[in-house]
Amino acid sequence: MKKEQKPSKSPRDEKLKLPPMGMELRIFSGVLFIVLAGIILGFVLFNPLNLPFLQGDDTRIPMAAKAGEDAPGASEPTQLYQCPMHAHVIESEPGNCPVCNMALMPMDQAGANPAGKSEQNRSSSGEREVLYWYAPMDATYMRDEPGLSPMGMKLVPKYADQGGAGSAAGTILIDPVQIQNIGVVSVEAVLGDISRTVRTVGILDFNADLLSWVNTKFSGWIEKVNVAYVGQDVRKGETLFEIYSPELVTTQDEYLRALDYATALRASGRPEARKQAESLVRSTRERLMYWDITPKQIQELETRGKTMRRLPIVSPVDGVVVEVMNQSLEGMYVKPGMNLYKIADMSSIWVHADIYESDLPWVRAGQPVQVSFPYDPGKVIAGTILFLYPEVNQKTRTLKICVELPNEARNLRAGMYSDVLIKGPTIHDAVLIRNSSILRSGERDLVFVELGEGKFEPREIQLGIRGEGDVIQVVSGITPGERVVTQAQFMMDSESRVQEAIAQFMERRAKKKKDKNAGSGE
Repeated sequence: MKKEQKPSKSPRDEKLKLPPMGMELRIFSGVLFIVLAGIILGFVLFNPLNLPFLQGDDTRIPMAAKAGEDAPGASEPTQLYQCPMHAHVIESEPGNCPVCNMALMPMDQAGANPAGKSEQNRSSSGEREVLYWYAPMDATYMRDEPGLSPMGMKLVPKYADQGGAGSAAGTILIDPVQIQNIGVVSVEAVLGDISRTVRTVGILDFNADLLSWVNTKFSGWIEKVNVAYVGQDVRKGETLFEIYSPELVTTQDEYLRALDYATALRASGRPEARKQAESLVRSTRERLMYWDITPKQIQELETRGKTMRRLPIVSPVDGVVVEVMNQSLEGMYVKPGMNLYKIADMSSIWVHADIYESDLPWVRAGQPVQVSFPYDPGKVIAGTILFLYPEVNQKTRTLKICVELPNEARNLRAGMYSDVLIKGPTIHDAVLIRNSSILRSGERDLVFVELGEGKFEPREIQLGIRGEGDVIQVVSGITPGERVVTQAQFMMDSESRVQEAIAQFMERRAKKKKDKNAGSGE
């Protein structure tokens, strides 16, 4: 066997061979690494050399402006661009906001932060005066000195030359360019006539005053039926059915006998007997009439001189049969008071409409009403409110009213839908604005009044009645001729709340300084 030869080591390998690292050297290397890491972390966090690339986004003053501070001819201001929604975003060139991606707007030179100036409250030295510091994501969070917001963002300075703090509480100032961009529109308040108009829907129903029930006051059997179906038109005096009643036949016979007896006694010379006979005729005749036997039928009975086995029952009114007791009346036994027919006079009809509680002060009995119908939009019928029902519906919070309509043509039917228009009294020389311009918070009603030169004032108003369309009456808070904002007022409301918070903060700070000076004076 050949003896395996080990590869020979080169001189270079001999030079790279390092001695093994001891435990003391390992501990020293670890401690040194930790110290160096702490130094680097502190340098990044605290930025002792104030390096620009380690500063936050709230100090986004362009480097070109800083360089221009020491350059020749730096007295001319540099055009800056600011985000309309985030005042802390300022750039030296046009572009988009990195927060909301909106286009940056050119800044007024009077409101631009001069390059290289310190953000301290030192107006006496010629630098910009800082009024307060606020959170970039919540403008109502304000402090007297720099710091961090509850969200961990650096507070942004608010300068005195940026406006807003010195104006009245809630009043806002908007640049003309921004007014055009956000679409602010204002309309002048005017004097005019307005009336409360209530619109609702109604359902037609039978006139309850013109409904008639047909029944009998005696028992018997129906032997012949002439009107048996709902919807049939009937005339007053038309025969509905014929009934056989033993009681009725007996009474007819008594009446005929009383007539014969009275006739026989007329020629006699006994006046008392004649008077009794006439009294018997009269009482029997009244009994027939109490049973709804008509005078015509009694006259026919007298003419015939014999009883009628079947007595015709006639309709008491002109109308339409709207209800029949049974589909097969013939042969049925009826008892006294049993309702057999329901007949409605269609010369007049009712409309039942629902009125909301808020509209009830403008609705009263006797008020004129205009009623139209979906199937015939051009047809309008004038009616009158008969009465208001006494109880409000607990579920819908509405109250029913009853309107009476004429129906000479008999073309209006119960169950039809209708549109009801109730016009209240007219108010003359009322201050009118658009209803869309009002901001309703639930506790108060606000509008924004244009004061001119880009100023807008929030104003609380008291409303009156609302008219047709987008018109509403203002009782107090607005005078004729003032211009009221009708579009973009929601964005103004947000800014106005910020201005109110600023005014309250400035007031608290001034009071705090006053109390502090008073305490130091003592």
